[in-house]
Amino acid sequence: MGKKTRQHHFSHNGEKTMENDVLSPKIKKLTRDDVEIKVHYVNSLGKDIAKPVTIKGHYLDKLDIPWQEIPGYVLSSVTNFQQTFIPNSDGIYLVYASQLSAPVIVYHRNTEGKLISDPQYLVGDLNREFDTQPLEEADHFLVHSPKKANGQFTSKVQEQEYIYNVLPIKKYRTNKDLFVETSANVKVFDQPLNKVPLEKTLPYGTSWKVYRAVQETYNGTVWYNLGGNTWVPSTESIATKIIKQTSPRQEMLNSPLAQSAENISYTYSVIDNMPINKAVKIMYYRDQYITAWKTPYGDMDNQRYQGGQNVFVKQLVQLDNYSVWAELKDGYYIESKYLNI
Repeated sequence: MGKKTRQHHFSHNGEKTMENDVLSPKIKKLTRDDVEIKVHYVNSLGKDIAKPVTIKGHYLDKLDIPWQEIPGYVLSSVTNFQQTFIPNSDGIYLVYASQLSAPVIVYHRNTEGKLISDPQYLVGDLNREFDTQPLEEADHFLVHSPKKANGQFTSKVQEQEYIYNVLPIKKYRTNKDLFVETSANVKVFDQPLNKVPLEKTLPYGTSWKVYRAVQETYNGTVWYNLGGNTWVPSTESIATKIIKQTSPRQEMLNSPLAQSAENISYTYSVIDNMPINKAVKIMYYRDQYITAWKTPYGDMDNQRYQGGQNVFVKQLVQLDNYSVWAELKDGYYIESKYLNI
């Protein structure tokens, strides 16, 4: 008798049995290699609205789906949902529905709570970023902004508020004997809040009488009026001081716009001047005379000018009552309306 051949068989776990020495080709051996799952982000029509993401993990490990916020869309359903890494050739589909966001309303108010412009309505895709801005023309008067001027559009209405002081200056009380003293050549302006200075400056080490003052309400800067349309802010190189006056003549203002007109009456201040330096004629009848003044509206003199007479004018000086005076070469003043300038 021949020798009996011993047969081996495998169990369903891959162990050898007495029947076969080889594995059945119908049995697939599962390995613990990495499993790849593709996650798709699609709209309700199945079209991609974001780039797919491939995630990788070990077989049967926990699977965390990479959720995404997509502007203009909200997640509505999930296809082929799974919580562990098991082979899935179709992948996972996150289906998003399009959705409009609620608006962001921006209010611009004054300090009394009244609107100074129509509300602004900002609209955009859901979850998209927004950014609000103050009014460009009123930015200088801004006193309050939202704690956070930007954010994301959501399904709920959001509100932002900007507050402006549209009356940026208020009256500022001063002492009647108040002067400003310069510690440098100081720029002056024709009105408060103006950013462009006048051509002439206040010389270093000079003192100028203050006639009135206003204060910026949002930063406290004080603007001092030195007569007419001449203003200097407290941010310049100046100091204030009180000078007690002993006579009316000591209250005379040496205008920074016409320093050569040294004897202008203290009653008015100079707001502008113009060099002339030419001979002109008195426009009056020959039998009439024009009075000469030592200072405009100051002291009259016995000096008279006859109609038709030629006089030499050094400059014209305008006072804050808008009268215009001619300063003559001989030091006297007459009103320009009597001259053929």
